[in-house]
Amino acid sequence: MLDACSGSLDAMHRGQIRRDPWPDFASFDRERYPAELRRTGAVQWAARARAEYGSVHQFTQVSHALTTARVALPLLGSLARLITDEVRHAEICAAMALACDPEASARTLRFPPPRTPWPAPPSGHAREPLLTWAARAILVACCLGETLSRPMLEAIATRATDPIAEGVARQILRDEHLHATFGWEALARLLPQLGPGARPKLEHTLTWAFGSFERSTACGIRVEELAGREIEIVPGDPSDPNLGTLTDEHYAAIFFATIEQEILPKLAELELDGETAWAQRARI
Repeated sequence: MLDACSGSLDAMHRGQIRRDPWPDFASFDRERYPAELRRTGAVQWAARARAEYGSVHQFTQVSHALTTARVALPLLGSLARLITDEVRHAEICAAMALACDPEASARTLRFPPPRTPWPAPPSGHAREPLLTWAARAILVACCLGETLSRPMLEAIATRATDPIAEGVARQILRDEHLHATFGWEALARLLPQLGPGARPKLEHTLTWAFGSFERSTACGIRVEELAGREIEIVPGDPSDPNLGTLTDEHYAAIFFATIEQEILPKLAELELDGETAWAQRARI
């Protein structure tokens, strides 16, 4: 339990969390923007609030499993930070949605009972099954989910022309980098502790996770449709206001680029066959 964790996990656990001030949502000048623009902003920020709320549940479940498995304390400390980060993210995304359009947000800001995209953790206190389950959850939630979230938020902050919307995106973005780093470092720490059958299970998890993320993130756009095209994320122009929203093509382009340029190379470093899992994913 007292074993040290190398790299960023120690720093994440021991460092003080610097928080920017709570965004001044009262200063948001709603009347500056057309109603349709505000409704679009409300819908996208409400969807982000629901996703962050789901992450609170996911990371809490992982924390409980790893506590039961008696992992090193810095690993648990890092997870505790992730949970508090996600609570704040859900709150400020919801507040941004309400600032954009209170009426639309009243319809879209609904938080269904949390669900996880993986089976429940094993019962009992046997260490290896718990670690194998946690490795699978971290692979999906952090190595994939949080790694994809970071460039999405960078694009949202870049496109936003309103300072409140940009500030919300940048507050979350500062945490997402740590969340992705946690995923890759925690998985690298867990893999040597798992039995020989764990890697095939993780690669099977990758196959369905890739397909699931593509369906939810690429907005129905296939990678072949983007071949040979350059989709730039350029700073928003005040003459064409943006409240922190992206187009479907933006989401798809960021998704496929992050898989190719960041996620597949990192999986290869861990000797996980991400290339085959990507090729065999369930297509849209």
